[in-house]
Amino acid sequence: ALSTALPSFSTHAVLLRAGSTMASKDGLAAESGVPEGNDAVDYLVDTLGRFRKFAEFNSKELIAEHAESRTKLQHDASSSENAAVRLALSQSVTSDKETFKETKGIYDMMVTFSNSMSTLLKNVVKHAPACDDNICGEHATCTVTSTGVACICASGYVGNGHDCHAPYEFMPHAILVGSSTFRAADINVCIFASDRIAVVFRDVVGGEVSANSGHIVIGRVKESGMAALAPPEKFTIGEGVAFQPVVTGVGQDRIAIAWRDDLEKGACYMRGAVLGGNGIRGADTAITWGPKVNFCESQAHKMALVSLPQGRFAILFSGKSREPAESFGAAVLGSVGPKGEATVLGQFRFTDSAVCRLEVTPLTPTSFIVAARATKHVDELDPAQTVTQQEAMAVHGEMVDNELVFSPNPANVEPERGHIWSRDVSLIAPNTYAYAYQDGQEMEIKMAVLGVDPSTHLMKVLSRDKVIRKGFSPYVAMLPMPYAASDPHTLTFYEDTIGNTSMVNLCSWSQSEHTLSRCQDFPWLDERVESVSGVRLGSGKFLLAFATESGIPYYSVFGVAKK
Repeated sequence: ALSTALPSFSTHAVLLRAGSTMASKDGLAAESGVPEGNDAVDYLVDTLGRFRKFAEFNSKELIAEHAESRTKLQHDASSSENAAVRLALSQSVTSDKETFKETKGIYDMMVTFSNSMSTLLKNVVKHAPACDDNICGEHATCTVTSTGVACICASGYVGNGHDCHAPYEFMPHAILVGSSTFRAADINVCIFASDRIAVVFRDVVGGEVSANSGHIVIGRVKESGMAALAPPEKFTIGEGVAFQPVVTGVGQDRIAIAWRDDLEKGACYMRGAVLGGNGIRGADTAITWGPKVNFCESQAHKMALVSLPQGRFAILFSGKSREPAESFGAAVLGSVGPKGEATVLGQFRFTDSAVCRLEVTPLTPTSFIVAARATKHVDELDPAQTVTQQEAMAVHGEMVDNELVFSPNPANVEPERGHIWSRDVSLIAPNTYAYAYQDGQEMEIKMAVLGVDPSTHLMKVLSRDKVIRKGFSPYVAMLPMPYAASDPHTLTFYEDTIGNTSMVNLCSWSQSEHTLSRCQDFPWLDERVESVSGVRLGSGKFLLAFATESGIPYYSVFGVAKK
């Protein structure tokens, strides 16, 4: 179980950590502002003292008001010549006296209660053993109660205070149950139809089939975060191989996968499938495959894949042409038919610069942001031949009818700096997205935030150069957080190569001040991973699919909640 602070909540949140031990326990307790141990007792005694003073003050005010009211009523009754009026005023005096006694009794009980509770709590502190003398287990804190001290498991953990551990649902779970012949790499996961997940990976060893073959696992995620997974199924055909496969859901019951068949000079393929298309009741994870489709050549980089409405999807990749020989940013608009057949609807360019390290995030149902490392741009119309670095470039794309339309005005987060390596992008608020990246020159993980004009699609860097971690990470990835207009925030995960742990970072974004703040780091796994990919499940939960350095694929769930 993990824990942290959801940015724009004035109080912090708890990041329930997947399959590992709680980090920053003391820091979280300090940030939450909740007193513990003897401090908590002192706080209660002080509160009871204020409660007693409130009752005593109001009791005195009541006595004075009653005396004044009684004197006035008695005077009016004695001076009136009307017998009926004198009788009514006399009854009012009696009624006022009874009300006074009842209200005064309530205030007296409040004072008595405050004194009794204060005495009890002071005796507990005086006679009970102190927390300084009590040793609690890991991920637990000592608390003084009316019966003495007690060890309480930290938020997100279960146990008896001496043995606290993550709930079973939040522990790592094997993706391949009962399978020991696989060695997974290049893992990628997607979620669709609200609770279905698809995990694809490359099997390095191959077992009884060829090495580096591509496989997929389909499943459903329960409310707790546990997943019911089907056995793995190969999506490459025959002796085919799949490097860095990516997958996305298309509609409610279809998927699309893209991959290349060689590490450096691979042909790129896509393949569609329909789930439960065989009509057999209860076989909703049965896969009906369409044929694979070749759509490009000479690939050496990972592609990016995003789902679009009407059974469509877009693939972003490094395009190449022979005549003339050039490299550029390319995109394919595809669809998956009712029998799983994938179809290329069109091919497009999103930049004339050579690109690699591609990532994508949806902006609206029909639009998206592409992040890429691109070659520098020289403005040939400028007499000074201005050079702009595009190693942290972002491009706006949108599906319009049967075409992909890209803005001719990319945003460049680091226009004067090179050596920008791993990166990812994530929507954090309407028309606002975060761009996290590894600065290879300064050896820092940085983040920028950009805004998109919904009419012109022009992008503006609202904040840049926020360092969220010093050092190197082989990957930098992001997940979209649940947001409202009043509380944008970011979630980034990366590797701590010094501590050999897998980390999550949370930051708060101020939409009015255009600043990132309150960034916190938490480990979600106490070891390094060979590859990792994540999705948001909803209700503050996230699922990460990962392969350990030994190649065993797992999934883990963690959650973020207000504290």
